[in-house]
Amino acid sequence: MLEVKNLTKQFNRVDKKTKEKSRVGITDVSFKSSRGKIFGLIGANGAGKTTTMRIIANLTFPQSGEIFLNNESYKKIKNLRKRVSFVSGETQVYDRLTPYEMMRLFGEFSGLKNRELEEKISELSNKLGMNDFLNDTCVNFSTGMKQKVSIARALVTNPEVLVFDEVTNGLDIFASRAVKDQILELKKENKIILYSTHIMSDAEELCDDVAILHRGKVLDSGNVLDLKKKYKLETIEEIFFNLVKDKL
Repeated sequence: MLEVKNLTKQFNRVDKKTKEKSRVGITDVSFKSSRGKIFGLIGANGAGKTTTMRIIANLTFPQSGEIFLNNESYKKIKNLRKRVSFVSGETQVYDRLTPYEMMRLFGEFSGLKNRELEEKISELSNKLGMNDFLNDTCVNFSTGMKQKVSIARALVTNPEVLVFDEVTNGLDIFASRAVKDQILELKKENKIILYSTHIMSDAEELCDDVAILHRGKVLDSGNVLDLKKKYKLETIEEIFFNLVKDKL
């Protein structure tokens, strides 16, 4: 179980055209995500999804609030970055390295030993269909191929928590399908999976539970089927617009 409690992180943003300053971020964001399920953080661009996901991935820190993994505070967990991995639509790969070298590098950073690491690389290469380009440098890879490398890099440490932030952004229909299929496969491994998106059809397809985020605040959260019954609506998109219609 991953429990997010009252996360708040505010910062100033300056409009490039008008030069006007505004206060953005997230306020009192709370939700729970269980093993073996995909938890969706749903919202429009600028809603605070990436800020929330980066805090969960331990890449930035909240001004207040706390996160618990298996009832243990993040602040007390040793080697947290080995247990939590992050992939986004903007995750970069090292052009001069091969997928094999990328996985080897991140595996060694996390403390994996030679035999264990080689077995994990082989497993991921087969699972993600990377054997044909495993030893090619990433410089000329397609966006979809690079995203596979990013996912492999995230999985090599066998993390408990996987954070996917807008991972289908910029992908063509085939690459997007491959990434979503891989996430559905990971669900079977009883991991804690968080998936943020503004694409409501993706949330409908993948997510068991969701939190609807708008202007940095959670408007509602819970099991998708329960939310549909609660609002007497048939889709996540309808629920989203029902919740934000008075706040636009």
